[in-house]
Amino acid sequence: MTVDSVSPLPNDPLLVRLLTAANQTPVSRIVVHDAYGYEKTYLQLLADILYMCSLLKQRLVASTTTCNGLLEDDSRYIGIISKSGYEFLVLFFAIRSIGGTPILLSSGILPAEAYYLLSKADARCICASRDCLEKAGDIAAYMNKQSSSEFFSLQASCNAEALRSMASVRIDDALHVAADGPGAVLFTSGTTGRPKMVVLPRQCFAYPELAEPGSATINYRPIHWIGGARCLLEAIVTGVKLFTLEEKSASVSILETFRNHRITHMSFSPMTLRRLKLAVISSMEKDPQADYTSLFSGLSKIKCGGSMVESSTMEFWSKLTGRPVEIFYSATELGGPSIKGIPIMASSIGNPSPDVKVKLSQGDHGEILIKSPRMFTHYLGDEKITGQAFDEEGYYRTGDLAELKDGEYIFCGRANSDFIIYRFSKIPALQVESSLLDLPYISEACVLGIPHTVAKELCGVIIRFHPDCNTPPDQMTFAKIRSDLAKTLPTYMLPTLLRILKDDETLPLTSIGKPIKNEIRRDFFKTTNWWPIENPPSDVAYWSNKAITAIGEKDLQRPWDWCGQQMAD
Repeated sequence: MTVDSVSPLPNDPLLVRLLTAANQTPVSRIVVHDAYGYEKTYLQLLADILYMCSLLKQRLVASTTTCNGLLEDDSRYIGIISKSGYEFLVLFFAIRSIGGTPILLSSGILPAEAYYLLSKADARCICASRDCLEKAGDIAAYMNKQSSSEFFSLQASCNAEALRSMASVRIDDALHVAADGPGAVLFTSGTTGRPKMVVLPRQCFAYPELAEPGSATINYRPIHWIGGARCLLEAIVTGVKLFTLEEKSASVSILETFRNHRITHMSFSPMTLRRLKLAVISSMEKDPQADYTSLFSGLSKIKCGGSMVESSTMEFWSKLTGRPVEIFYSATELGGPSIKGIPIMASSIGNPSPDVKVKLSQGDHGEILIKSPRMFTHYLGDEKITGQAFDEEGYYRTGDLAELKDGEYIFCGRANSDFIIYRFSKIPALQVESSLLDLPYISEACVLGIPHTVAKELCGVIIRFHPDCNTPPDQMTFAKIRSDLAKTLPTYMLPTLLRILKDDETLPLTSIGKPIKNEIRRDFFKTTNWWPIENPPSDVAYWSNKAITAIGEKDLQRPWDWCGQQMAD
């Protein structure tokens, strides 16, 4: 493939940073090492971006573009589905280069789910990596069956002839796009099982400082999670060499990359730190002479965010690497980390980043409210919910609680117990409770969130079996309860923790008969803080992800079983 002509790029803050980084990098240096088979320089990346621009312009009808060649406001949204980090970068920057707004879809999304989301954005196209092209075709076929408007799919360019020099591409200041205009759409949990479409501004991810020469990072997360998208985009616009792994990378792949390359920048999720910890311990037991300390010597700190991490894991990594653990507070709506720091007190999340404003609803305690130039502007197609998300001063209501102690923000959990925040999903507790009570063998049920360092909250249920139930006691298992609930509830709402009430046990209730959930957590789930992963109570059943296949949940494949956020097998 060749790029026949080079068009000037719009004055998009992210494109400006991309070209700045490319101009500061030797033209022959490989900047993207992709596990899906790509090793690319900036000149190769830019060539693929420009070629993809030309493909998009050829397929999009003239009525969708303005006189300067950029997409009209009502035609700007284009879907992306990709396992490959490199192909994601090509598609993301190509869409932005024609004034478009990428919608980041999961690789395992079902056609019916994609139809709902893409139709809401009035999208007319989906672009796919090589490994997701069949899925994109299925989505396009489904879209065309539901609507008279043409919907098409395109494969990412990945082999265009490299540009001869950086002089072949430039920013045209006359092609102005607003920095606070729509730059990307990601997803977060809604209250109905269908995700909210989070619109981040163009200036999000446009990090102003270039990295030090020799910097390198690893991306192990999928592109539809903000952690994955941010890692890929931040690396390429700051000149950091990027090692992007397969979508469902095991700990061994991450450790192998550390072993073979000097990694200087890395953000971990608590789950990843815990899995890496187990992998390191297992390896050291087999080979006591193995040197793991030197693997992480390129890191200045161990960055961890997404949810809280237990002290034992923090202590392990500090001791192994000699580096401090930095905790950061983030959310999809915030566009990246907003509060961070090396904690002195338990549950500390640090202090606001320099360009971030934070306040608590009750002064020194209460709900965390945040304002920053990177945070989302609105939920696409949901004006009412958007209005409810901000206070009168334009601060985003996070729904999380904190208190300010000695200059540090201390995380205190969720503000609303009506919903359980499980990873990227929002579980309505009353709906789960109602479904439990619909089962003929259950006479009493209470549903509550149990704080968890990885999943944010686990869906915990406490039940009493009906004394007149005809089902034999040995058949009333956790698997049966989940299987029966799966007939009316999507998979992500199924309980993870189960406590069965004994005959002489009663739930603590208020004077008007409402369960006192803090006391229930303490007395029945034996936790006042985080679920005790390493020493769980013996009378609480825990349904781990490894047990999912026991009732065939992976085969359900119903729309919204996983909120449209599932990865492909």
